[in-house]
Amino acid sequence: MKKKLIVSLVLSLLLTATEAFAAEITIASGAGYKRPVLEITSLYQKKTGNRIAAVFGNMSQIISQVNMSGTVSVVLGDRKFFDRSGLAFVEYQPVGQGKLVFAYRKGLKPDGIEEITGKDITRIGLPDSAKAIYGEAASGFLQNSTLLKDVSEKLLKLSTVPQVSSYLISGEIDAGFINLTDAIGIKGLIGGWLPADTTLYDPVLIEAGILKGHGKNLNVQSFVAFFETEEACRILKKYGLK
Repeated sequence: MKKKLIVSLVLSLLLTATEAFAAEITIASGAGYKRPVLEITSLYQKKTGNRIAAVFGNMSQIISQVNMSGTVSVVLGDRKFFDRSGLAFVEYQPVGQGKLVFAYRKGLKPDGIEEITGKDITRIGLPDSAKAIYGEAASGFLQNSTLLKDVSEKLLKLSTVPQVSSYLISGEIDAGFINLTDAIGIKGLIGGWLPADTTLYDPVLIEAGILKGHGKNLNVQSFVAFFETEEACRILKKYGLK
């Protein structure tokens, strides 16, 4: 009888551990990384059976989501954002480096970014620098390249990188500053893009930050470690993050 009780207890503990490991975790990411994040989470779920929920938005929306829901375990974003977010992180996993590009609608083919001062480009979209890291990068680039004074009246501030991309696709703007990752995702729907000089804006170092209270979760540790696998790195490279 005692032996059966011990076996039953062990099985119960194993079942509880399995359920805990397989339980869904939530990752919050900047909207500009939606495509690679969804591909990586989908691949991770197929390989492990562990469930991942992903939410996307600008950095202000992510902070609100973390604080209001209490369910977010991992945030994907830039280290500068982490440092000023007010959120408590216990561990960081490097993911890649983001790159700012100047994208333009179909029908245009500028030879250089300096052509944004010309008459063919009348509206230029950029993410809100107070909410999105690439808005901050774009503002820095425009200031440091001395183009800002000549294009300030053309600028249209939008919320997120995907919103800028959406306006480009529809032709509501002639050009816009987005990240290379999103530009690759919409390459068939726009005219193209030009890389911004990386010396004219602060580096965008992308990391997966584990929030306080989730560091010992086996599923969280497993998922964050998955970013280092060859399969995940191939996806990140495809989207210009490696």
